[in-house]
Amino acid sequence: MVHIKAATIVVASSLILAGCEVNLNTEGVSAREVKAYTVAGRPELTVDTFDGSIELHSWDRNEVEVEIEKRAMEQVLIEEIRVDARQDGDKITIKITGPQRPQHRNVTIGTHISPTARVRVVVPRHANVSATSGDGSIRAEAIEGRIVLQTSDGSVTASRIGGDVEIRSGDGSIRVERATGKLDLETTDGSIGLEAKPTVLKARTGDGSIRANIETDTVMADHWDLTTSDGTITVTLPAQFNAELDAETSDGAVRTNHPLIADDRGGEDRESRRRRTLRSTLGDGGKMFRIRTGDGTIRIER
Repeated sequence: MVHIKAATIVVASSLILAGCEVNLNTEGVSAREVKAYTVAGRPELTVDTFDGSIELHSWDRNEVEVEIEKRAMEQVLIEEIRVDARQDGDKITIKITGPQRPQHRNVTIGTHISPTARVRVVVPRHANVSATSGDGSIRAEAIEGRIVLQTSDGSVTASRIGGDVEIRSGDGSIRVERATGKLDLETTDGSIGLEAKPTVLKARTGDGSIRANIETDTVMADHWDLTTSDGTITVTLPAQFNAELDAETSDGAVRTNHPLIADDRGGEDRESRRRRTLRSTLGDGGKMFRIRTGDGTIRIER
């Protein structure tokens, strides 16, 4: 044990002599601040953090509350995390930027904590919200309006949301539950899962599966599109549904057990029934429902 302790001292001394600062703090430091804003009508909120998760919830008040939790290894780094908060009527903008100085000069023995700013927001249920994180997950719940959720690296989860919804992830999964209205979902790398009653639906992933559970009494207001470059697509449709279905896989099969889709393959043998395309009028027809996968199976279920 004496030899190990002595070796540690020698390593630390060498680093100090080399012009580096040795930080033995493995828990880091944190700081919290809360900002509150009164609004008269539907708020227009923009939240942008350089690094950190964002959580969005609603309440029955004409107020917007923003809680920012900063965290880093050193107090000096906490102080370099800047918050630019502004209000102009019902328009509120929160911009959080991280430290500008290089981080590689310090050496930490133990767990290293990168500077981050976690954001928790509460808004009136009817609100227009734009939330962006440079690196972190996003969660939104019980909000209706124009909703834009974007992260460069992280998952996005949303429930009980409605209106005009746009979700983007550079690297992460997307999960949407009990959603209504116009849904535009896209991730570069990750799966997409949704349970919704959309009027317009677009879901795209560069690498991952798509599972869409469409609720009863859903009516298409415009064309729908589900696309993945590599992955399976599973769609559950209600018993009564109107659409022009156009499903195709480049390498896989299209399978269905839905009662609205007639099996027109007759007495063909099992191998020939492994079709890669399916085009069918569902119910009274109407808008186009396009489904595409580059490599994977498409399943249309009841």
